[in-house]
Amino acid sequence: MSRSVASRIACCALVMATGPARADDLSEREFLTDFPTVLSASRLRQNAAQTPQAVTVIDQDTIRTSGVREIAELFRLVPGFNVSYANVNGLQPIVTYHGLGREFFSRLQVLIDGRSMNNATLGGVDWSDLPLALDDIERIEVVRGPSAATQGVGAFLGTINFVTKHPAQQRGAYASVIAGGDGILDAVARYAGGGQAFDLRITAAHQSDDGFRGIADQRRLDFATMRGDWQLGPVDSVMLQAGATSRNSDAGAGSTFDPARNERSDTGYVQVRWERNVDADNGFSAQIYYYRFNFGDRFVTDPIPQFRGLRVHVDNGSTVSRADIELQHTFSIASTSRWVWGASAREDVAEATSILRGDQHLHLSRLFGHVEWQMTTRALLNVGAMVEHNNLAGTHVEPQIAVAYTIVPGHVVRLGISRASRNPTLFEESVGSIIVGPGGVPVVVPGSIRPESIASTEFDYLGDLPALHASVDVKLFHDRLSDLIALVNDSTAFPPSTFPRTIVNGDGARQRGAEAQLIWRPLPAASLILSVAHVETASTDRFAAYSTSVPRNTLHALWTQRFPGSWDSAITWHQQSGYRPLGMTSTQPGFGRLDLRLARQMRAGPTSVEIAGVVENALDRQYTEFSSANVARRRAWLSLNLSY
Repeated sequence: MSRSVASRIACCALVMATGPARADDLSEREFLTDFPTVLSASRLRQNAAQTPQAVTVIDQDTIRTSGVREIAELFRLVPGFNVSYANVNGLQPIVTYHGLGREFFSRLQVLIDGRSMNNATLGGVDWSDLPLALDDIERIEVVRGPSAATQGVGAFLGTINFVTKHPAQQRGAYASVIAGGDGILDAVARYAGGGQAFDLRITAAHQSDDGFRGIADQRRLDFATMRGDWQLGPVDSVMLQAGATSRNSDAGAGSTFDPARNERSDTGYVQVRWERNVDADNGFSAQIYYYRFNFGDRFVTDPIPQFRGLRVHVDNGSTVSRADIELQHTFSIASTSRWVWGASAREDVAEATSILRGDQHLHLSRLFGHVEWQMTTRALLNVGAMVEHNNLAGTHVEPQIAVAYTIVPGHVVRLGISRASRNPTLFEESVGSIIVGPGGVPVVVPGSIRPESIASTEFDYLGDLPALHASVDVKLFHDRLSDLIALVNDSTAFPPSTFPRTIVNGDGARQRGAEAQLIWRPLPAASLILSVAHVETASTDRFAAYSTSVPRNTLHALWTQRFPGSWDSAITWHQQSGYRPLGMTSTQPGFGRLDLRLARQMRAGPTSVEIAGVVENALDRQYTEFSSANVARRRAWLSLNLSY
């Protein structure tokens, strides 16, 4: 891994691909500065040490050398993040920050090139359905903390943005095959080409595996994507993206009411973005995208003995569509200040017979702004806010303020304060809600849920240590969360057997702790990325076990090494303490996991070839992360990549 890779990862900011200065416009010169230039922690082009929040970027070289085949696995590299797997609609990855999340109920905003991937019905992300080939990702940018002032109320705990490569970076043909144990079979085919003013990429892919042993969670995903970029003139450009996915998954526990069966989901999207970039600090952009999701899960229960063998027809299917438009203007009125403002509108339409009361419509409008002011040569102020209105929860204002101070060149401290809220999802608005009636009697009333809220304070240190060939990012945080929304009566009832499945406000939580990431290059051909986190959570836990929902301590280390003869290797160690995931009744013990990768690059005429072998959980420690039934065992696979 080159030094530029290490500096890209350390302390970069989230890129909002809808801004007038695009993520893929960043130059190599900017990445080679002590603190890389970033674009969208505030929607402004900024030095990473001056962004309003702690951020992490995982670049393509890190993705490749890590050897992962599951996108969700990459977030183990990010301090404070936790990754686990559930058996919902096949093997389902779960990605959380500070533990406050579950299967499809996310408190993170997830974007692909600025296009939201959060499901309108449940609010979360189906990580097995993302239309992304790993090699098409330029980098993944993560805001570690509430970023609603920039991305809206969906960014309650943080934001993840996948930035894909410009087709001009991938001209030629590419093919990849991965095969291994447990039914692992992945394949990717891609072609990219173009001329001076137009570039096009087309990618088709297949992914499949058998999931956990002894559990019906096999999954098979096929998808195709396209990206075209036109340079219309010196300052104008247009990007068009489109794609579709089709996934089949095993499901069902094999019980009377949950028989073994097959589920299917299909998605499609189209996105268009126009940009006029006058210079780095002045420009306009407009973006529109449309997204549609269909999920099919119709089945008949086994005969029910209590009802003389009656079989019940069940339809858990759903359909969701989203249309979104956004306008943005960036400008500078003095050498010491820069501004950005804009507005967006969205309509979500959802139909889900089993969980919604008829077709549900969510109309959302936003107005946002941010200013950066260089108060002195050492002090920088960031102030931003988002005003958001929707037809279900009304109007909310999400503010943010941060001050960065350069102690000496290459050493920066930052204090940031932000507030954010998370509106109830369409599902949470539709099901019964528990409120306290006369005499303290709980009463179920649909649609009475309040938004969640968080007040977050963080103190950061960012240091560049050239004498040690290292950089470091340290974050201390204290978060106060209130009105947390919990799903009860799913695996454990409250009160027992009295109410049907219900939603409830009621718990608050306080989280404090520290996160750190070290990038160290002790040798020209070797690199270490070390991420650690310590999180303490205090809660009354009346309706959900928030206080134990995150591992108290986590450590993730990735060591990469290049050898003569075009060989390279990676050794990854992941360690975490025990915790009890939200919605589960048992605590999962702590564990350590060792992953190994060995690869060789070579050429056969005009074709570049890479052959790699990966062993995941090499020590075969049979650990669990989400459920005691989901036992992770050693897995291995081989990959072959061809580029022409």
